[in-house]
Amino acid sequence: MKKMNNVGIVFYVEVNGELTTLIVPVEKVRNSVEEAKKQKKKYIQYQFIVGDKLIEKQYEIKQLEEALIKTNLIGTRLVPKSLEDYLQDMTQKLCLKPIAPIVKREHELEKIWFYISQKVRNNAFITGEMDVGKTAIANEIARQISTNECPKEFSGKRVLQLKPEQLLKIKSNRVYENTVRKVMSFLVKNRKSIVLYIDNALYMKTDEFLIIMLYACIKRHNIPMLATIQSEVYDRYFAEDTSISKYLNEVYVKEPEMENIRLMVEKHLKLFENRYKVKSTEEAVKFGIYTACLSESPSYEPGNVISIFEKAFREARRKGKKEVDKQCILSCYNTYLEDYENTPKERKKATAYHETGHYIARIKSEYQKNLKISCVSILPMVDWAGVTCSYYEKKEYYICSKDYFIDEIAMTLAGRVAERRYTNLDSAGASSDLEEASMYAKAIVMKWGFSDKENNRNRSYDYEDYFLMPESKKELIDKEVQELIDAGMERAEKIISDNEGLLKVIAERLMVDEILTGEELEQICKEYEESKKVKAIEGTNE
Repeated sequence: MKKMNNVGIVFYVEVNGELTTLIVPVEKVRNSVEEAKKQKKKYIQYQFIVGDKLIEKQYEIKQLEEALIKTNLIGTRLVPKSLEDYLQDMTQKLCLKPIAPIVKREHELEKIWFYISQKVRNNAFITGEMDVGKTAIANEIARQISTNECPKEFSGKRVLQLKPEQLLKIKSNRVYENTVRKVMSFLVKNRKSIVLYIDNALYMKTDEFLIIMLYACIKRHNIPMLATIQSEVYDRYFAEDTSISKYLNEVYVKEPEMENIRLMVEKHLKLFENRYKVKSTEEAVKFGIYTACLSESPSYEPGNVISIFEKAFREARRKGKKEVDKQCILSCYNTYLEDYENTPKERKKATAYHETGHYIARIKSEYQKNLKISCVSILPMVDWAGVTCSYYEKKEYYICSKDYFIDEIAMTLAGRVAERRYTNLDSAGASSDLEEASMYAKAIVMKWGFSDKENNRNRSYDYEDYFLMPESKKELIDKEVQELIDAGMERAEKIISDNEGLLKVIAERLMVDEILTGEELEQICKEYEESKKVKAIEGTNE
């Protein structure tokens, strides 16, 4: 195996709470270890200059010796030059260009180590929605192996990324088949010293030879494997494939909690600041995170948030701004500002009351305490004249009772109730709210078994069954659905009536700011409650 140049030892240094990666030449570390051993020392004190700061860190001799052994192994070429287009040595790559560790994914990482440590079924298919961070987790496994932070049995192993999309570009069938065989032969020969990684495993289902390769790696040769794939695709093409599904381990990656997203995107913000020579304020960062659901990829997943910030940084540089501001972030969203500017003030105000109604019903809900609001906007986006975006806190488990779902109906209808308070009219714009309320009401009766009627109690129907029911049965269900919608409407009207002052304050603020984050709304509510107390005290004194 050929020796590679420029491979160094990776050190992680924390400065002001931020992690910086540094590469120290192997010779420098080796010389310091040898000198320390001569002096019979157990530790070595290193000094690092990061920016304008001098950082001192102490390392055990044994720890540095292990790193030198690891680096010596990684410094040799494992993948033959003829296969480098199809197999990339990620471990070696990370020794040349290290990445910072990811945060708040300890549970998923622990599960992956458990699965790939097994003798059989030693694979982990990392699934989840788009941009949730599947690839970042796979890269973290490779990073930990490259720095010896991995379990002992993986020390000295390499993570090799298979690139099936490159194999599929080979035009000659004969050359393609021979190349696939060579790759497979190399993987089998080195199976005890590698972890195979496939990004977007669906490629392995697009060709007969790749399918055979995948099945052979998993079922016959037990090559430790990581694979990333969207959960919907995994369910369809892998979980339902009975010839291989029983050999697979799925690690589902959930959308992170809102409070953890900032930590996940921190290193990217610093990277963008250096690349575009533009700063980001704390206010702008919070605004970008909370409003990420307004983008063309409506989610709070790290990848989506990072994509939004990169566009915002580019926009700030294009406009010659020194800092990313709210306008730069709003430019990333598909807002119909021309439509908004041509909208009459009274229509904007009706939208403000409508969205505020949704917000107040959500924060005053008795049975949905784990629901949080990320932002409220009166800007027209996608198919919405305005939007109230929410997310669930995952710190506590809540029982979804019948009242829980009636609260959901109330929150859905509260926009219509609040808008009527201002306009004295019902607008067609609330049609989607009515559809959603009807959907919840039908689910309460037909799906979740919460019916109060003796003949429907503890029953669950397929929605297709509804059309096959006799008319008398349909009438009973329709009547109960209407009763639930009425109960939700009554609850919504009470909440709005009890909070009419707050409704007006928030709606008027929305008319000015057009979009408010959850934090901004919480501050408005806090100030409103404090002013009420002051007025009550003043009234008592009078």
